[in-house]
Amino acid sequence: WSISFVVIPLLVVFYYAMTNDEGSITFANLAQITTQENLKALGMSLLLSFVSTAICLLLAYPLAMILNSFHFKHQSFVVFLFVLPMWMNFMLRILAWRLLLSNNGIVNALFGLFGFGPVKMLNTPTAVVFGMVYDFLPFMILPIYNSIARIKPDVIEAAKDLGANSRIVLIRIIFPLTLSGVISGIVMVFVPALTSFVI
Repeated sequence: WSISFVVIPLLVVFYYAMTNDEGSITFANLAQITTQENLKALGMSLLLSFVSTAICLLLAYPLAMILNSFHFKHQSFVVFLFVLPMWMNFMLRILAWRLLLSNNGIVNALFGLFGFGPVKMLNTPTAVVFGMVYDFLPFMILPIYNSIARIKPDVIEAAKDLGANSRIVLIRIIFPLTLSGVISGIVMVFVPALTSFVI
């Protein structure tokens, strides 16, 4: 899926960036990146992608550990719960949040009940990060949850028998064993987030 919907579109974008209307190779398109407006947009895209990825990681890791501690009989059901929201179209989810966060939306209506004036939330970096975290959080949770679920309880019990407290078990055992899931989650969130901002 990542190859089909991330890598191939990036290669197509790279092709059009390196060719002109006639199809010959040119660097004129790349030279336009150095304009002040494009550099500002690229910097903002990188910043928002980093922030969105960091927030997803901070939310996903504890949530994945909590889900793993529940010891569901059917772990595939947990995966289904996180995949289910992704069945809805990406643009429909964004449009739904656009309606909720608009000046006349439900969130501002609730603020009005408590005496706050309408708060401008749309078209702000905070709203963009909120939308990205909402859309990409499952992509961070799933690989981390899968890597945590593969850790055998015997390993953690052995560490505790040797005198390790919960903090040391987390830092020295659980986190290194789940590092592949963390890296996979970061790639699955950061690359699509940056791509959606840049494109």
